[in-house]
Formats: sequence, structure tokens, C-alpha cells
Amino acid sequence: MSSIRLRLGQLIGGLFLALGSLSAQADFAGDVTVRLVAPGGLAFDTTPIDLSQTVAFADLASGVRAANLGGSGDVSGFMMDDERVFFSGNSIFIRAAAGDFTGGVSTTGYLGANGSPARYEIGGLSITGQVITGFTAYAFDGFATSGFTGLQSPGSPASLVQLTNASTLSFDLSSIVFAPRQGGQSGDYAEFRIDLLTTPVPEPATWLLLACGLAPLLRRSRRS
Repeated sequence: MSSIRLRLGQLIGGLFLALGSLSAQADFAGDVTVRLVAPGGLAFDTTPIDLSQTVAFADLASGVRAANLGGSGDVSGFMMDDERVFFSGNSIFIRAAAGDFTGGVSTTGYLGANGSPARYEIGGLSITGQVITGFTAYAFDGFATSGFTGLQSPGSPASLVQLTNASTLSFDLSSIVFAPRQGGQSGDYAEFRIDLLTTPVPEPATWLLLACGLAPLLRRSRRS
């Protein structure tokens, strides 16, 4: 009887640890790289762009930001005022601003080429104790999940986002058309929030504890 109680205790302990991992706050686990790729260059200069900038783990909340926000680096040097890419919890936040107004349409001014869009490629994504499996995307002011959107098209911001693998996300810059704002086209922008969806990965010790509790119970059920 005491042996069964011990096994049940181990099983319950393992279950509590596993459930705890489900509810734990997920956070990025290391450095992240932001790559700016524009195969067609800019609307006023068609020289291809391919630059990258690493964000140290300690600086994820600041991220890559425009010079007027104190940013520096290759990608920061191409950012419009107030543009930035930063990270918190399991979310990626991107503020993109209008850089071209050809034909009265506000776009970023970054151009794709040969079927390849201009984009941010965000790599090195790793969340403590989790595997990235998907995302939800929003385009509301203040990086909120509802409210006023600065995006005229596409209709769904999720169409701008692609998980290229379990640790890399691509964000399409050349397909954005900004919604008009008061103050003129030069003030058009949109703020995107991408929440990464994850699946918990219990620690090896948790699996071991669960196995120790389940194995004797399974043997007993076979005997009966």
C-alpha cells in the first residue's frame, strides 16, 4: 500500500510540474537577429538591400529602432523615424512607417523582386520551455489586439507573416498599404503585434517523474 501511495505521489507531482509548464510565462531565451531584405531596393533607389542586426538578449525590449529613438546599426540606419522591432514575452512588435507616396498610395517604399518580397527576417527565435508552432497577428494602434488600424491593406495582417521554420519568422514589408491619417501621408504608419503560439516542452526531469509514477501502475493493471 505504501508503495502505491509513493507511486501515486510521484505521478501527481509530475502532473503538477507539467501543468505548471503550461501556465508559465513564456519568454524569449536568447539573442535575436533582425535581417532587412529588399531584393528590389527602394522606390527611389533600386539597389538591393540585405542587412542584418543582432539584438542581444538583454536588449530585446529595446530591439532594433530608428536613429531618432536612439538606435544604431545597419538595419536601424534604414528605418524611418519611430520605426522599431522589439520583443516581449512571446510577442514581436513592429512599427512600420510610410516611406513612399507614389500615386497617392502610402507604402514602406521597400521593393520586392522576382516573386520575393521585401521583408524583415527575424531569426534565432527561441522561447524558454516551448516550441513555436504558429502565430496570431494584429495591426492596431498601440500594438493592441483591437481598436483603430493603420493598415489599409492587406485585409488580414496575418498574410504578411510567415513562419519559415521553428525559429525564423518573415514579415512582408512590400505588401503594406497604410491607412490615411490626419496630418498627411508623411505621418502614415501601422503598429503590428505578432503573438507566437507555442507548445510546452516539459523538462526531462518531469518526464522521468511521470514515467516513475506510471510504470508500476501500468504493470499492476496488466496483472489484474
